[in-house]
Amino acid sequence: MNNYKMLTFFMALVFVAGCASTNNTSDTSSALPESRIDGNAPADSPFAQIQIGMSQGQVHSILGQPTDSKVYQTGKMWIPFYFGNDTYRTEELYKGVGRITYSGMGVGGVNLRVFKAIYNPNEAGFL
Repeated sequence: MNNYKMLTFFMALVFVAGCASTNNTSDTSSALPESRIDGNAPADSPFAQIQIGMSQGQVHSILGQPTDSKVYQTGKMWIPFYFGNDTYRTEELYKGVGRITYSGMGVGGVNLRVFKAIYNPNEAGFL
């Protein structure tokens, strides 16, 4: 009977440890090393408000809906036992403004955050 109590205790301990959550914040210090904002957006431009780590909803509230977008796989998709959130990226194009690339799709779900922003007033807006 004592063994069953010990087994139940260890199973509960493993369950609680396995349910530990990760810290999903928009802190730019945890951004991927290749994250960046390119181009010289004018200070009064809405694009100048974009920061690494912002959510897709925050960007849409600033810039509006994109002209075009695409989703693509990264090389991390093919790493065995990779459980991070950078297996897919979404790129949104804004005509006359630039491009925003989001990262945050993976095994744990979708949590899109700005990965890269490129200001380009000559952006065609379509792929």
